[in-house]
Amino acid sequence: MPRAYCAGPLFNAAERAEMDSIARTLEAAGYATFLPHRDGLEFARLKPELEKLGASADEAARILDRAIFSLDTYQLLRRCDVVVANLNGRVADEGTVVEASLAWHAGKPLVLFKADARSMLGGSDNPMLTGLGEFDVIDRLSALPQAVDEAIARDRARRVEETLSRGAEIASLREGGDDMTALAKTLYGAFRNAIPT
Repeated sequence: MPRAYCAGPLFNAAERAEMDSIARTLEAAGYATFLPHRDGLEFARLKPELEKLGASADEAARILDRAIFSLDTYQLLRRCDVVVANLNGRVADEGTVVEASLAWHAGKPLVLFKADARSMLGGSDNPMLTGLGEFDVIDRLSALPQAVDEAIARDRARRVEETLSRGAEIASLREGGDDMTALAKTLYGAFRNAIPT
């Protein structure tokens, strides 16, 4: 059974409930899930235990920061087959951005989810984030299982190399001067077929 890492904001009851809904939707479709606030380390519960062992409050916090980072990175990169990143909010949670970036660079299937109209750039999210999910953002909870299936099936073998190759071509044109017509022609030729109709 494929295992999904559920990345998203977890800083209040509403955010945790939303993440629980995402996990339940995937579990109902046959996926196992790793949900950090449910399956990971709880800072508030472990910090007093570390202090009982003699750690100062600051030392306990530093230990837990490292432990949470280590566990969540291990789960994402080694134990899970796909990452579902919840981008809801005006801007995505910074931890979610890191988790999505780790998934993209490691070649993991990545599904971006956002059912929230708030965005930073007049209806669009930052392209440095949406590009990680091939500019495809799922906006319905019910559509997540199919999107996860498709992400797992998609060939990702050359994703990083292809992006770097396109970037190098664009950088070369930019270094060659300010000919916006030539740049626009290159961009049009390189990317127009990559945009779904």
